[in-house]
Amino acid sequence: MLLQAAGTFASMIKCVVFDFDGTLVDSNAIKREIFFAVARPWDPTGEVVAEVFERWPAADRYEKTHKIAETLISRELMPKGSSVKTWASRLANEYTAQCESAIAACAEMTDATQTLNELTDKGYLLFVNSATPVEPLRALLELRNWGLFFQCAYGAEASKADNLRDISTQTGARSNEIVHVGDQPDDLHATEQFGCHFVAMADGDSRSVAKASALVVQKLSELPGLLIKLNQEAS
Repeated sequence: MLLQAAGTFASMIKCVVFDFDGTLVDSNAIKREIFFAVARPWDPTGEVVAEVFERWPAADRYEKTHKIAETLISRELMPKGSSVKTWASRLANEYTAQCESAIAACAEMTDATQTLNELTDKGYLLFVNSATPVEPLRALLELRNWGLFFQCAYGAEASKADNLRDISTQTGARSNEIVHVGDQPDDLHATEQFGCHFVAMADGDSRSVAKASALVVQKLSELPGLLIKLNQEAS
C-alpha cells in the first residue's frame, strides 16, 4: 500500500524516483561482464556478446540473451540441434542468478544509503524505476536492506515513462512534483515523455547524459540540497 503524498511540500517535490544500476549501485560494468561470463563456454573470445552489445545496445537481458543464443547457434558454436528458445532462457536464468549475487555485494554509489535515509526522514516518497525485471530488482533491494526505503520498485515490465505515470496516479503527485534520478539516456527520455524533473547522476559511467541535463549531482549526498532549491523555486 502506497503512503499518501507528503503534505508538507504542497505543490513542491513529493516523490523522488531512482534508477538502480549506476545510480544507486555501481553495477553497470558488472552487469556487462556477466553477459560475457555466461556465454564464455561457447564464445571464449567474447566476439558474439560484443557484437550483440554493439548492434542492440538498448536491448534488455532477455532480448540480449536471445540474440546471443541465436547468433551462437547460427554459427554452429552450440551443440547441433540446439533450440534458441531453450538456450536463451538458460542464459537469461544464469545471468539473473549471477547478477543477484554480484550486485547484492557490489559497492553502492557514493553516499547512497545516507541519502536514502535523509530523504526518507524528510518525508519524500521514494521509488525505484529500473530496466531490471521487477522480481530480481525487489530481491536485490531486500538483499541490500533497502526495501524499507521505497514505496514501490518498478521494473522492465513497463517503460520507465509508464512507470512514472503509475507513480503519479498512485500518489496523486503531479509531474512537476516528481524528480527522477538516473544516469542513462532512457532515464532522460522517460522524464521528457512524462514531463517531470530529471537529475543526472554524474558519478557513474555515462557522462553524456550529465552534459545534456540542467540538473546534475556528482554524488547522491548533493541531492537533498538540490531538492531544497527546487522547492524554493516552486514556493
